Amino acid sequence: MSLACYRLAMSEIRVEEIHIHPVKSCRRIEVNEIEILATGLAHDREWQVVDAEGACVTQRKYPSLATIETALDGDSVILSASGRDSTTLSRDGASPVTVQPLVGRRPVNGVDAGDEAAAWISDFLGDQFRFAAVTDDSNHHAPSSIDLFEQPLTFVDLAPVLLANTASLRWLQDRAVEPFGMDRFRANVIVDAGEPWVEDTWRDMSIGSATMTAELPWPRCAIPQIDQDSGERQREPAVALRAYRWCKEAPTLEGNVRSMMEGNGVFGMGCRIGPVGASLTVGDVVTVQSRQEPIVEPPT
Repeated sequence: MSLACYRLAMSEIRVEEIHIHPVKSCRRIEVNEIEILATGLAHDREWQVVDAEGACVTQRKYPSLATIETALDGDSVILSASGRDSTTLSRDGASPVTVQPLVGRRPVNGVDAGDEAAAWISDFLGDQFRFAAVTDDSNHHAPSSIDLFEQPLTFVDLAPVLLANTASLRWLQDRAVEPFGMDRFRANVIVDAGEPWVEDTWRDMSIGSATMTAELPWPRCAIPQIDQDSGERQREPAVALRAYRWCKEAPTLEGNVRSMMEGNGVFGMGCRIGPVGASLTVGDVVTVQSRQEPIVEPPT
C-alpha cells in the first residue's frame, strides 16, 4: 500500500497516556508528565533484575515479575508485592557493579541496590538475584550493527521510547480470541490516531517541547502474552499478531535489523527522542512532520 493511502483527514492527535517502567519487567507507573533525559524518558527501565552472573532477568522466564508494584520516591524506587513488605532501590552510596543487559554482548557499568533489596527479590523469585541500575556514566548503547536510535540507553530493548496507537490496539482486540489490553505491550507513549496502523508511516514528530523520530515497527517477544495483573501466560495477543501483524520479510532493511524484524509479530513504533531537558505531558498535541513508507504492510 502506498504512503498516499494513509493521508487521511484526522482530528487532532494528543498524548493519551504516558507509562514508565522503573524496573525492567516490573509494573508500570502512569504519569502525567515526564522529563526527557539523554537516555529517553526519566526513570524508564533504569533498574533491572540480574542473576548470579549479572545477566538480565525478565518476564520471559519469570512472569511473576509483572506483579511487582513500583512507585517513585524522588530518585528512589519503592517495590511492593502482595503479602510482602516493601523494599527500596536507591543509587545513594550504591556499590559499582558490571552487568549484562538483555540486548548486546558488551557489559554495562552500573550500581548494585544492596543486600536488603537482593534478599527481597531472591525470596520473591525463589533463587539468587539482585538489582542493578544504570548511571549517568554507564554509556550503554545498542550494538553498532543495530544502533538505529543513536542515543545512550537505560535497560530498554534498543528503542528509547515505544509509541503505540490505541486505534491499532482496538483493531487487534476485535479479531482476538481472548481479551487483552495496551499494558501487555509495555509502551511508553499512548496516542489515539483514529486510524489503525497509520503510526507505521510516521517519521518525525513534535510532541509538546519534545521531538521524536520513529525508526521501525517494534518486534514483539513472548512478554505481551503475560497478563500484567496476574503474571499468568495467555494466548493473546500472539494469535492476533501471527494472523494479522506478522513480518514475513523486511527487504528494505539489512543485517541484524532485518533479522530482528523478520519472523516476528510487530506492534508499536520504536522511537528516539530529545532534546535533553524537554518534557512530555498527557494532552500534548502530536504533530507528524514527516512520513515514511511502512516496513510492514497494513492488515486488511
